[in-house]
Amino acid sequence: MDFISWSVFGILFILAESAIGTSYLMAIGLAFIYPAIADYAELSGELQYAALILGTVVHTLIVRLLHKFKRPGDAPSAPTDVGQRIEVIEWIDEGTARVSYLDKEWLADKAANEMPDADHGIIKSVQYGRLVITTQ
Repeated sequence: MDFISWSVFGILFILAESAIGTSYLMAIGLAFIYPAIADYAELSGELQYAALILGTVVHTLIVRLLHKFKRPGDAPSAPTDVGQRIEVIEWIDEGTARVSYLDKEWLADKAANEMPDADHGIIKSVQYGRLVITTQ
């Protein structure tokens, strides 16, 4: 492959990351820099692929370390739209449900276990990346 092809693949992975949001596709996209540089330096195809593999491994390990050291008090990835209506997909147990909000699935806890199971709810708060909902 040539410099342009490596660069285009890297950009596509980085753009896909904006839809996924896990940081792993960003790591892979950035790893495509190394075979592009290897091609620019006129190295063989085998060395270009080796540069891609090594770059992917290193960048993925960095992402894993960053996720590992993320503190529980960091900003949650769930929306903070308190007062917004959600749709319950299914109740997992007495106080936990899978819900749909902004076309994504979230885990939600009831604000109080006495609340009835319902098909809809209202976001009361967000705690540790989970929605807390009321069902009345």
